Amino acid sequence: MRALLPLATLVCLVSAMPLLAPLVTGSSWWVPALVLMVTATGASALYRLTGRNPAPVPLLQVLAVVLLLTPLFAAHTAPMGVSPTEASLDRLVQVFERGVADINESTVPVTANTGLTFIVALVFAVFLIVADFLAATARCAGMVGGLLLILMAVPLVVDPDGLALWQGLWCAAGYVALLAVESWVRRREWGAPVPSPSPGSRVLAGVRRAGTAASAGAVAVLMAVTLPLAVPSLRTDALYDLADGNHPGFGENVVHTTHPLVSMRRELGSDSAGTVLTYQTDAEDPDYLRTYVLDRFDGENWTMDPVDASDENVAGENLPLPTGWSTEVPGGTTTTQVSLSSSTPRQEFLPLPYWARSVDVSGQWHVDEDSHTVFTTGTPPTGLSFTVESSRRTPGSEDLENAGSPTSLSAEHLGLPQDLDPSVQELTDSLTEDADSAYERAVAIQNHFADFSYDLRPPEVPAGSNPVTHFLFEDRIGYCEQFAGAMALMARQADIPARVAVGYTQGERANGDRWVVTSGDAHAWPELYFEGSGWVRFEPTPSSGGGQGSASVPEHAAPSDGEDRDGSSDSPSPSPSESPSSPEEPEVPEEPQEPGGESTPPEGDEDLGSEAGGGATGAPGSPAALPWSAYAGGALAVLLLAALPALVRAWVRSVRHSALAGAPGPAAHAAWREVRDTCVDLALPWELSESPRATAARMELPVEARRALWRLALAEEAARYAPEPTTDGRPRQDLRTVRAALAASTSRSARLRAVVLPLSLAPWKRPRPAPLPAT
Repeated sequence: MRALLPLATLVCLVSAMPLLAPLVTGSSWWVPALVLMVTATGASALYRLTGRNPAPVPLLQVLAVVLLLTPLFAAHTAPMGVSPTEASLDRLVQVFERGVADINESTVPVTANTGLTFIVALVFAVFLIVADFLAATARCAGMVGGLLLILMAVPLVVDPDGLALWQGLWCAAGYVALLAVESWVRRREWGAPVPSPSPGSRVLAGVRRAGTAASAGAVAVLMAVTLPLAVPSLRTDALYDLADGNHPGFGENVVHTTHPLVSMRRELGSDSAGTVLTYQTDAEDPDYLRTYVLDRFDGENWTMDPVDASDENVAGENLPLPTGWSTEVPGGTTTTQVSLSSSTPRQEFLPLPYWARSVDVSGQWHVDEDSHTVFTTGTPPTGLSFTVESSRRTPGSEDLENAGSPTSLSAEHLGLPQDLDPSVQELTDSLTEDADSAYERAVAIQNHFADFSYDLRPPEVPAGSNPVTHFLFEDRIGYCEQFAGAMALMARQADIPARVAVGYTQGERANGDRWVVTSGDAHAWPELYFEGSGWVRFEPTPSSGGGQGSASVPEHAAPSDGEDRDGSSDSPSPSPSESPSSPEEPEVPEEPQEPGGESTPPEGDEDLGSEAGGGATGAPGSPAALPWSAYAGGALAVLLLAALPALVRAWVRSVRHSALAGAPGPAAHAAWREVRDTCVDLALPWELSESPRATAARMELPVEARRALWRLALAEEAARYAPEPTTDGRPRQDLRTVRAALAASTSRSARLRAVVLPLSLAPWKRPRPAPLPAT
């Protein structure tokens, strides 16, 4: 019974593994986690069979897990692929850091590379050790439910789809199985159960217990289904919205939105480009749809200031003029009817075209005068539709060229941290030294990114490096977030007020005046301020096949030399060997482009798992191949699991043999219990109603074996009843003789079964008292 609770704990944690299945791509991410959990469970079960104090069990489990980490994840750095070394420890730290970076930077579902697999395996191993302590040592199996709730919270927080029904039911089934085993073990520890005189009453009692459990489960399921319908705030994506930072209402009138770039990154990294919204417009060439504005830079990231929701800034027919506009500009307005998809998460900020003059939307919405964003503090419905009127004004390059100093704007839009890398300022100065106006400086900065590469999975930023500096000077690879943030930073260094906008590109025309915007159109771009024209969009991100396909450079920011942003021009293109390079910038080799606009990561950024296994990782987004040691570890775990009964029985036998050299009483008990278990393993009859002497008299064995069994039986009786038991035999030799005789009295198949599947380990196979006679 001591080994049942660790095994039940293992089953419980294994049943929780499907909770992470929708969050990870790949088919083998769970193998190392299972290997570590089986190893920790085996260490716990084997030690507990000794009957000693279970306090050292967690330490033994930690030791077993640590020793197995090297062959699983750092085999190529250790002698024989097993022995831990300083190099293997460094490798494990590197794999762990890569996994953390992938989790922070990737979107759901995350590619199951070596780093992520390592973290998943480590988490489940730690949870198994804690659960084993709670269930088997502290005997508080119910507290394991807290660990399962933590695992359930992961998909609820990071995935708007939450949990599937079968995942929750499978996890609950494992938890109920653990509670059932713990209850059964607890009852067995009270003593041998008294059988019911009537088999029918046992069946009836079982039916009553099953009915009670089913009724409780049905009530719980009914409440879980009906309560969210009765309380609308208990929607399925509430935890996801809270974790994402897009849930409003933290404060009376203030909305905090801290992670718009995380939402955009998730949409761009989605495997399927689902429809986010559709719109109809009378504009021939509609502009971007802007949702958020990020105006604070902390040295690494752009964030959004909280926006105020009050009665004075309710959005409606007349939105405030954009900053820098003194009067309404002639030219008319454009009408756009937007319909958000019902399958996308609720949006508390409306995606609006440049520049919105009025908005007709149901519910209470507010407008932030500085950023010109429209938002709500309530819970908007899914599938929301609204109509927006926007100005047709499009600033020309001459307007921007002749713009004066930004007198209508506060200096906070030029603010930068003090500890920025001075090399960024030097780069900005070198790019803008020949520019005569703010507009020329802006175009020079934008054109600097023409030779950069676009990739949705850019190389990892080394530990201790600044992401912006690394992007500008090292890898020169990124997607819209890096391009927009870097240009906004450099524009501020060039004394041009700048910020980052987040939203969607114009999407693709479906038919006529109808356009479709998908998650792949999520985008970030810089906005620069020019007096008289206000905030103006620029586009440093590459477009067409080599970048984000739906991005477009506005006319006022387009290069004037006839060359497009994607590298094409009206004149014949020079060969790569003849391509001119800037004297200030080192020549950067072109990266081969993958279909769909993503470039192949540069050499040296291969997945960490390829080093351990010696294989390539394949295309970006494909599951990383596990090293051979992982498959070897899995095969070893299967063999260990198959041999576990025989190993446990051998361990029990060795513990009893060591007790034979001790005091007469414990030695006699150990010898007699071994005789009993040997009979059970060989399927020989054993009656609890018989005394040791009667059992010895009943068994038909050779003369020498009968004498040895008789001595063991008399020693057992003396140990049971004598104040100071003594023995005149040699229990070790007698036990060996009796076991050999018992084995010889059975068939070869019975002896083989006794070794491979010893029945004495199964509690239901142990001898039980006979039923009481019916009265």
